[in-house]
Amino acid sequence: MKKSTADIACITKACKVTDATFKYILPHLVENVTEKQIVKKINKYLRKNSDGLAFKTITAFGENSAEIHHLPTEKKLKKGDIIVLDFGAKINGLCSDMTRTLFLGKASTKQKKMYNAVSETQQLAINLLKSSIINHKSLKAFDIDKIAREYILSKGYPNMPHSLGHGIGRKVHSGLRLSPKSKAYLKPSMIFSIEPGIYIKGFGGVRIEDTVLINGNKIEILTKSMKKLIEL
Repeated sequence: MKKSTADIACITKACKVTDATFKYILPHLVENVTEKQIVKKINKYLRKNSDGLAFKTITAFGENSAEIHHLPTEKKLKKGDIIVLDFGAKINGLCSDMTRTLFLGKASTKQKKMYNAVSETQQLAINLLKSSIINHKSLKAFDIDKIAREYILSKGYPNMPHSLGHGIGRKVHSGLRLSPKSKAYLKPSMIFSIEPGIYIKGFGGVRIEDTVLINGNKIEILTKSMKKLIEL
């Protein structure tokens, strides 16, 4: 599960392509564009600038954003919609993975509350990871999932229906799981995702995901795209 220097370099490069893809797609997120059209544009950009897709790109508008592994449809983007984009690149067979949630037009109070809860959850998990690494304390994948899961529940939202994260390597889901059943420890040279989410059927969902590296005694967030609440 630990990555070599060469593997880390490839995943870092894949993350840079993923960030560039996000920047590229933002101007295309306009009223009446379809989920399928956005997926096509993302995939074309990824294939042009990397060795291909790390996994099937997810684009979900409105209530579709409550589906974790949503398949793109002809649904058109409209004002007030939540937008979830989940995609990654491959470099020399090594993957990246990132999810961002945005809003077309002004986000509602309920949407902002959900977004802030997910953002706070991710930061809480990252802070625990940083503290443990800096203080040379062993951290179980189970523990980081637990603190995130409990925070979401404390805010009155449903339990997270997936693990907080997963190892990333030659497959986008590779080995390690940050889950309630995990017995693994998080150690230097490991790369994994941290991706808390809240999903409400019929309303929508919010997920924020980054690819994270434990680099010696520090944490590097390899996907660097903006995470502040974006209203397009």
